[in-house]
Amino acid sequence: MGLVGIYSFPKSGNTWLRVILGYLMQRDALQIPDLHNQPLSDAEEYRGFRFFKHHGGQNFKVWNGQKLETTHVIHIRRNPLDVFVSYLNFISDNVTGTAPIKFASVDDIAGTDLFNLYFSTFITTGHVAIDFAYITGSYFENNTFWMTQKEVPVILLKYEDLLSNALQNLAPLRDLLQIDDESIETALRQAEIATRPDGKFFWKQREKNYAQYLTQEQIDLFVKYRGDESLSLGYSFDS
Repeated sequence: MGLVGIYSFPKSGNTWLRVILGYLMQRDALQIPDLHNQPLSDAEEYRGFRFFKHHGGQNFKVWNGQKLETTHVIHIRRNPLDVFVSYLNFISDNVTGTAPIKFASVDDIAGTDLFNLYFSTFITTGHVAIDFAYITGSYFENNTFWMTQKEVPVILLKYEDLLSNALQNLAPLRDLLQIDDESIETALRQAEIATRPDGKFFWKQREKNYAQYLTQEQIDLFVKYRGDESLSLGYSFDS
């Protein structure tokens, strides 16, 4: 039996993929365990595979002292600036309230020194939740690892491609599971309802949402220091 890890840097779309797969399996998405708070034993078999969700990178063969016999990986990446603002929303009081310096919402601090501080942290470290960084590495380390490693087969997906045409871009998953397009279309419709934007965890779900919060000067600063790395991951920015 194969074991498939659904991986991404946080706030890049792997919860969305988890929900889609859950509907494909006609089961609760919790039966695709999030290894950050569920045991692997919760994973149930579907078409010869079991699935789990994780945000890690290089040490993917072991988790909490348990060996992971991972045979395949589905990895999803997302525009780094959209990841930044979505992650900022996630740690705000609007969702988890886990920010090291508390704030009510992204909208409340947009254009302030505190927003600039968090943005500088993301440019410098590739993260905004430093207490979780030891698991994920930086945004750039995490995504580069999964795009270049050769130990296990990886289905590489982009969040933006799924927004524009999920059925077409999930073709590698269809081929892996040997299912038909109708099954994926049904799961996508169900997942769309379950993950519709709620202003909280499922915040905005749109491409280039960062443009509402970042000035051109801030975008240019990001490009100056992280532009080449972003380009290698398939993302460029208007200057």
